[in-house]
Amino acid sequence: MKQVALSALVLLSSAATQQVLAADYGAFPGLRPSYPDQWQPEADDPLSFEAGVRYWYSRGGQQLSLNGETLRTNDTSHILEGHFRINDDYTGSYVKGTGGYAFATEGTYSSNLLPGDVGFTGGQIGHVGADFGYMPFGNETFRVGGLVGYQYLKESPDKARADILKFDGLHVHALRLGVTAKAELSTFADITAEVAGVPYAWVTGTTPSYVIPNTAIGGMTANRVTGSIDGAAYGASGELMLGLHPTENLTVRVGGRGWWLNGPASANTTYSNTATPNVTYTAGTVDNLSLFRYGALLEVTGRF
Repeated sequence: MKQVALSALVLLSSAATQQVLAADYGAFPGLRPSYPDQWQPEADDPLSFEAGVRYWYSRGGQQLSLNGETLRTNDTSHILEGHFRINDDYTGSYVKGTGGYAFATEGTYSSNLLPGDVGFTGGQIGHVGADFGYMPFGNETFRVGGLVGYQYLKESPDKARADILKFDGLHVHALRLGVTAKAELSTFADITAEVAGVPYAWVTGTTPSYVIPNTAIGGMTANRVTGSIDGAAYGASGELMLGLHPTENLTVRVGGRGWWLNGPASANTTYSNTATPNVTYTAGTVDNLSLFRYGALLEVTGRF
């Protein structure tokens, strides 16, 4: 009977000691805490994604200098774009891509020898490009870095005249090197900006058929002249956007964009007449060719 009582006393003492230790567990900072009932990720995913659409109200032009005469094509093109961007917050880098095509184009030809402008409608204006950016400098509210990218441009206003004078427009393959920055103004707004130089662009194709006064050349009377291009060009581009975040996953941006190219090194001119389009005369090289496009942007983007 004495042994039974002693055993019961030991068990009660052991249980009381365990309850006291359990109650005082938090008083010992060196002890490991218990594991949570549910698994939790160690850190947030550093990748974020953006995708959306833009409308670009753009003004563009091509200018050709030939023996002291300036020939110009100016157009207004309404371009619809799609775009995406992948951000890596851990490394401060990103990859983005953009592609767009004009759904409406109208413009004019002009020359310092013509009494006025000649209008046209239609054309093929488009672009596709991709950039890799690295923004290692700054803090949570402001980042700055560099970018390298490639851009393809199709500049062919007045494509409707292809059935008469058969031209395909200009094809531009451009290398972009520049600086990019982003500033967080608040939880609901940001500003993004980039300025890029184009140290090299390969330009091929033909310009529009510029309207000229009746000109006797090469045994024919010409009223159109077209530049055939195959050479190098250089230039610059820039973009500035203000972003507003009405919700956590939606961004609306407004701003502007522009680019300019000058060149190329090799270009010839072909004269023709709309009455006899199969009769042409090829003359010497052009003095200079320049391309530009600029305008306002409106963007709607989803973030996830």
